Amino acid sequence: MQHSEQITIGERLLAYIDDHATAQADEVYHQAVDEYTSATTAALERSVLFRARPQCVGLSGLLPGPGSYATHDIGAQPLLLTRTQSGEFRAFLNVCRHRGARVAEGCGRQRSFVCPYHAWAYGLDGRLLARPEEAAFAAVPRTTHGLTPLPCAERDGLLWVHPDPDATLDADAWLAGLGDELAGYGLAGFQHYASRVLERRMNWKLLLDTFLESYHFCVLHKDSICGIFYDNLSTFDSWGPHFRLVSARRSITELRAVDRASWNLLPHMVAIYVLFPNTVLVWQLDHIELWQIHPGATPDESRVELSLYAPEPALSESAKRHWDKNIELVVHVVEAEDFPVGEGIQHGFHSAAQSHIVFGTNEPALSFFHRTLSHALAR
Repeated sequence: MQHSEQITIGERLLAYIDDHATAQADEVYHQAVDEYTSATTAALERSVLFRARPQCVGLSGLLPGPGSYATHDIGAQPLLLTRTQSGEFRAFLNVCRHRGARVAEGCGRQRSFVCPYHAWAYGLDGRLLARPEEAAFAAVPRTTHGLTPLPCAERDGLLWVHPDPDATLDADAWLAGLGDELAGYGLAGFQHYASRVLERRMNWKLLLDTFLESYHFCVLHKDSICGIFYDNLSTFDSWGPHFRLVSARRSITELRAVDRASWNLLPHMVAIYVLFPNTVLVWQLDHIELWQIHPGATPDESRVELSLYAPEPALSESAKRHWDKNIELVVHVVEAEDFPVGEGIQHGFHSAAQSHIVFGTNEPALSFFHRTLSHALAR
């Protein structure tokens, strides 16, 4: 976040505190319950949202240097992400062009990938380098049987991939002006520390909804984060389909004693960016959380990968203990507090208790997100 924006947001948050207010939507929004339970809607979402739009697959630190790679299986496509010897970010379908086996697992560093089935070998740039019994495939040129590339881009410390091999990807256009905002965090300098994959019995949208309001902070989280943040108080801003909420830590009142030109808002806030349709990037005091939220096998299931990115490599045991504590804390909060409530909501959706749920005017991010989804699906 640029310093000028920090001042603007800080002034808005302090005014909300003084006025016992928060960002407001124009009207109450009624969201149809069947959009969380319908198999037809789920199939349309997979096609329109998860196959036809770019996806954020990580921060640059996921591939920390030439020769590094990572497999990515949380989404609809099996991905292989690489950084070539020249430092270029590349993305491919993790599918051997011979018989379709996966050519890589996990993450690490290496110069090539050898299929475990018949030992076809591929380079970091996807080229088919070698295959046993070459003469048997004389009619099948190596040049046309490299790994299937996917459109990809690295912008402002974020890695973007389009899951459709035939698509094009203009990351700057897709970010709709949000790039300058994100560039202010220096995301390219953050290091991937750890990831956790969580699976829950709730629709992917319901899981994402939990990030989109602070109205519940001092009810659901009364014994955890209520003492840290102001509840029912946040800003809301959007860029195309993407948007941001900023909530204030209770320490923000310290800024009242500081000249505005010297404000550093970052230690006194949490910023939540939703990179449409399914990625949540959270600025969390001294690290980044990246949540990639995807549909599960049915409308009642979802899969999410939580990744923690630290500002520097964790080289000492004390640093590792610090970041382990951070990621386990956030997993504990969502697993013990947010997700059980969400699973109960998902179960209740099938009870016919109501046809719609209600987003109040104090929940503008929820109404914006669901309007944007509806418009995308309608198109």
